[in-house]
Amino acid sequence: MMRVFPVAGPQQIVPRRRTSSTELHWISRAVGSAPEKSERHDWAVIDRDLGDRDWTTIDPLPLRKSKGLRFRFTPSLYFWQPTETHVWCESQEERWEVLWLEYSGQVERLWAQPVAITFGHGSRLSGYSHFPDLLALFADGSYGLLDVRPAERVDDAARIQFGETAAACDVLGWRYRVLTGHDKRATGNLDSLSASRHDRCRPGHETETLILNAARAGRSRGDLCLIASPDCPPHACAWVDNLAWRRLLHVDLGGVFSSETVYTTTEAALTGAVA
Repeated sequence: MMRVFPVAGPQQIVPRRRTSSTELHWISRAVGSAPEKSERHDWAVIDRDLGDRDWTTIDPLPLRKSKGLRFRFTPSLYFWQPTETHVWCESQEERWEVLWLEYSGQVERLWAQPVAITFGHGSRLSGYSHFPDLLALFADGSYGLLDVRPAERVDDAARIQFGETAAACDVLGWRYRVLTGHDKRATGNLDSLSASRHDRCRPGHETETLILNAARAGRSRGDLCLIASPDCPPHACAWVDNLAWRRLLHVDLGGVFSSETVYTTTEAALTGAVA
């Protein structure tokens, strides 16, 4: 049986302290190298030129192994369908946010804890470092740093940290956002849909067109499965859910899922705006 591991384990890194300028630290992934621990790391003063670099070629490794976390066996290892790689998540909360990011269709690639920001003189956090949870490459080619923190855990210290990180991102020309969670039922329903997000669940062109045409005015999941596969309706469940995951069918994620759940063809599907 094949054992699944992260693309690379987190690396220990000790950024330079008490710097005059705010710096970014990272460890680049060597092409074709094994995911072995390395103590060599790169750093640069945060400026716009650094933000404009092609970070896909740098391909930074995860930097930090949190105390008490056995990263090679964490259950929060998310398979990122767009690149067919794994995103290492430090917690289940991070995994849920990564799930929502993939569903949004706005993010092409994610790196887990890929950089450390060491704050310089003039910052309220001078002498301290922050490891943002995620680096994102968005569909429009821009980059952004993301932190995950449930809303009830955002205290004054976290707000200062997030504010200083946002200021660093402004200099880089990157986006910054704190992800604070979603409705639990909606997240559970989305997790169910994600089981059909893989290409093996994608219906053929004729079947896809049949389902989308049938759902123009809204049809129940049970009806759509019967229409798509009259001889064996359960066979079509993955097809219907795959179309919902790809945002070709709209479904109320906050409702209770059943065979009576209504799916409706989206405007994007009608105009061909979503592949």
